[in-house]
Amino acid sequence: MASPVGLATAALFLAIVPGGYLVLSVDGVRRSSRSLVSRLPSIAQLLAGPALVLLAIMGYTATSGLPVAPRLSAYAPYLLVPPLFLAIAPRATGRAPLRELAVVFGLWLPIELRILPGLPLPAPDGADMQKLVGLVEAMYFFLVVRPLPGIGYTYRLTARDAATAVIVFLAYAVVALPIGFATGFIGWHPALDATHLVGGPLIIYLVTGVPEEFLLRGLLQNLLSGWLGPRLGLVVASIVFGLAHLPDPRYVLLATIAGVAYGLVYARTQRITASAITHALVDATWVALLRAT
Repeated sequence: MASPVGLATAALFLAIVPGGYLVLSVDGVRRSSRSLVSRLPSIAQLLAGPALVLLAIMGYTATSGLPVAPRLSAYAPYLLVPPLFLAIAPRATGRAPLRELAVVFGLWLPIELRILPGLPLPAPDGADMQKLVGLVEAMYFFLVVRPLPGIGYTYRLTARDAATAVIVFLAYAVVALPIGFATGFIGWHPALDATHLVGGPLIIYLVTGVPEEFLLRGLLQNLLSGWLGPRLGLVVASIVFGLAHLPDPRYVLLATIAGVAYGLVYARTQRITASAITHALVDATWVALLRAT
C-alpha cells in the first residue's frame, strides 16, 4: 500500500497533468490562470507552469519507486528549454513563427520518437502520462501565457461539427482503405469486442486524438496557416504528420492523407476537439478491424 506522502504526490501529479489538460478547456479557468500569472515578470510567467509540472513529476517519481535520475535529466530540459525560446522576443504579425514552431516540435518530437522515460500512473504499470506532460505545457504557453487565436480547444461542439468529423472520416476510409490493401500495408484483423467498440474509441479520443490534434492542428497547422496561408499551411502540416510515421513509405502516405482529413475538419469547424473525433475514429477502426501486414 502506498504511503500517505506517495498518495499525496500522486494526487498532485494527477491534478496538474491530466487534470490540467481537461480543465484548461474551460474559458473561465484559462482567464483566471492568465490573470494569476500576469502578475509575474515575463520570464517568470513562462517558467512558472513548466516548473510546477516538473515539480509534480519529480515528487511523484521520488515516491512511486520509479528511477529518479533518468527522469530528472530528461524532463528538466524538456520542460524548461521551450519557454526560453518564447522569451527571446514578442511575437510579430506576418513573420515566420520560428520560436513558436520550435516549441511545438520541441514538445512533440521527443514523445513521437519515444525518447522520454515513461510516467506510468499508477506506477509501475499504469497508463503512461508522458504525452500529457508535453500537452499541458503547450496548453499553458498557448492558452494562458501567450494565447494563440484559433486553437479551438473546447468540448462545446455543435451537431454540425460532429457530422463534419464523421463525414470526413468516411471519405478518408473510402480513399485510404483501397490504398492500404493495394500496397499490402494493411489486412483485416477484426477484434469486435466491447472494449474495442465502446471504451476504446473514447480512450483513444482523450489520450491520442485531442492531444495530437492540439499540437498538430491547433498549433502547427494554425501557425503555418497564419504564415503561409490556410491551404499551404494544411498541406505542410499534413506532410509533417505523415513524415512522423517513417520509415515505411506506405504508412507515411496513409498518415499524410489522414493529416489532410484531420486538417480539413479543423479548418472547417475551428475546433481541435472536432478533428480529434475523426482522428479517434480512424485509430479506433485500425485497432478494431485492421492490422499492419
